[in-house]
Amino acid sequence: MRILITGSGAKEYTLAKMMKNCENIDLVFVAPGNDAISEIANCVDIKADNVDELLEFAKANEIDMTVACSEKSVINGIADKFNDAGLMIFAPSIEAARICTSKSAAKKFMYKTKIPTPKFGVFDRENMAVEYARKSRMPIVIKSDNHMHGENAVVCDSFKEAKRVIEEAFGSFQKKIVIEDFIDGQEFSYYIITDGFNALPLNSVVPYKYSLNGDGGLINSGVGAYAPYYMLDNTIERKLFKEVIYPALDELSKNGNSYVGILGVDVIIDRDGNINVLEFNSFLQEPDAQCVLGLLNENIFYLMRSAIIGTLIDLYPEIKVLPQYAASVVLNAGNYPVSSRGGELIYGLENIEDDVETAQFKTIKQADGTYKTTGGRTLVLTAVGATLSSAVEKVYENVDLISFEGKKYRTDIGKRLILG
Repeated sequence: MRILITGSGAKEYTLAKMMKNCENIDLVFVAPGNDAISEIANCVDIKADNVDELLEFAKANEIDMTVACSEKSVINGIADKFNDAGLMIFAPSIEAARICTSKSAAKKFMYKTKIPTPKFGVFDRENMAVEYARKSRMPIVIKSDNHMHGENAVVCDSFKEAKRVIEEAFGSFQKKIVIEDFIDGQEFSYYIITDGFNALPLNSVVPYKYSLNGDGGLINSGVGAYAPYYMLDNTIERKLFKEVIYPALDELSKNGNSYVGILGVDVIIDRDGNINVLEFNSFLQEPDAQCVLGLLNENIFYLMRSAIIGTLIDLYPEIKVLPQYAASVVLNAGNYPVSSRGGELIYGLENIEDDVETAQFKTIKQADGTYKTTGGRTLVLTAVGATLSSAVEKVYENVDLISFEGKKYRTDIGKRLILG
């Protein structure tokens, strides 16, 4: 079997490594990949958003299945074009994925289908957004409509701050923003795999999206995570399927846009135990992916193929997951997401323990086999243990083995639970 993966981040590295270790996989291609991925798979010099070239490559190289990790591939219609060509693709269509790629579309979709979500407003005019913020009870959350690198949501504690954020958003050519009520509670992400009609849980993850310890600094794309979420019980899971997942899948399929792939749901449980859906994601996010895949006890190729051909429920009464915990820590080069620092040598990669997984974002490999930073998120280390405390302890022991100038990371991933 030949597999093509689109994307160039750490999750693509992790998935490529898993695919390579599947006994039925002969070749793994990643487009465009990165220097670290080239050590374990075949990198293809095609950008993830160039779906026409990806299609031609898949045809010419007899690719058996393509997995669109990159949201850029999904937005540019990779599923639609591959399906039209009769090629096996693990990804949602453009229309199905709109609930993931556009926050305003997601909020309107949730309102229409009565999926519980914080009160919100969608604005394409600065003055109307400012007026809405003026009348809102603080704090509020202001989000860009589309996913952006680094900061894409800001929690504002005052109208003055909200006005500044709104003006900056429209001043930087944002065409649309979402303003929603702030919900105080525990945020987690819940991932399912679906064939468009049926769905099975993969795992729950507690993401760390603030740049500094204690949830200080700016909200970003993720600097750490652990799985599973210890407070997620059968009652909450049933509620998620009843109130969120199946209403979403049913509405999409009713409109002829069945969602095939992995769907992530970002959720906050408020102080009264109510579910509040913040947004959807079209694949495993960084570094959630490393936790989820690190605990998965299935052949990932067969699992994805069953979703594509519609045999998910027939073949999998449930998805096997290791009864353990996983903890991931992201090492940044500079003060991500505000500033970055590149061009520094990374030391200690060879010292990482064999049972700790290391995945690289965009680093540059030197002629002597060493790596240099390029700024921003650089490495993610993941450890698995029988308890959360053992996984956290192991991952941080190995974090200490890595060094480079400008190295920054959170030191409290998974520790609030441990410390009580």
